[in-house]
Amino acid sequence: MKRVLSTVLSTALLSAGVAAASTTPASAAAVCDRTPIYSIGDKTTVWRATNVHSDWAKPGVTISYSKNKTGSWTATGTATVGTEAGVIFAKASAEFSVSLGKTWSKSDTWTYAATVAKKKGKTRGRLMMYHSARGFSVTKYKFVPKGSGGCKKSKIWKKSNNVAPVKKNENLWGIQYK
Repeated sequence: MKRVLSTVLSTALLSAGVAAASTTPASAAAVCDRTPIYSIGDKTTVWRATNVHSDWAKPGVTISYSKNKTGSWTATGTATVGTEAGVIFAKASAEFSVSLGKTWSKSDTWTYAATVAKKKGKTRGRLMMYHSARGFSVTKYKFVPKGSGGCKKSKIWKKSNNVAPVKKNENLWGIQYK
C-alpha cells in the first residue's frame, strides 16, 4: 500500500511539474521590437511663395525683375520640428524620390518679366518666385504585445499638413495678385 501511494504521489507531482513547465505565466508578454515605424501619406506637390518678388504693379503693366538675392523657404508643420524631424524628412524624401529638407536657400540673379493681367476683384500684381515643396502627413507606429501572443502594430500619432521644400533649385515664376 505504501508503494502504491508512493507511486500515485510521484506521478501526481511529476505531472504537475510537466504541466507547470509547459504553461507560460500570465504575466509574461511577447517581446516586441520597439523601434518606431514612420508612414508617409497624403502626398502632394505644392508651390510655396518665397521671399523673392518684385514690387506691386497695376494691371496692364509689364514688370521686369532682375535682382541678385538669396531665395529661401522653410518647412511647415508639426512633424518638421523636434528630435524626429530628421528621420521624418529622410522617410518623406524616399517616398517622394526627391531630397527634402527643413529649409531651402539659393543665391542667384533672378531675371524675369511678365505683364499684370486684369482680374476681377484684384487691383495689383507682382512677380513672385514659388519654390517646389511636398505636402504630406506622417503617422508613427510601434509594435506592442497582443493579448493572444505575438505583436501588433499600434498607432502612436498622426501629424497632417506638413510641407517641406525640395532641396534642389526647382522654382516657378508667376504673378501674385492682391
